[in-house]
Amino acid sequence: MTKILRNTNELIITKNEIKINRKKVSIKEIEKIIIQGYFVQSIGIKRYGNKFISTGLHFRFRNNEETVIKELKQWATLNGIEVTNGKIYRWI
Repeated sequence: MTKILRNTNELIITKNEIKINRKKVSIKEIEKIIIQGYFVQSIGIKRYGNKFISTGLHFRFRNNEETVIKELKQWATLNGIEVTNGKIYRWI
């Protein structure tokens, strides 16, 4: 599944990894996915061992936000990744 993010970024989700632009994150590295906001939602991918979310792993969708977030949640559930709503704390 390939989706377009804001600021001409690209998200590609495969069976074993998530690729944001050229940065790849394996399913085994993902501790949880955090969704922040209600009307305008942003997504943060938290890796194991990290207290904060890397700026490169924090994004928002450009179009069809609700549908794409629903698909992302389904993918995470199938792969045993926790999805929570909360505050995203980032580091550069």
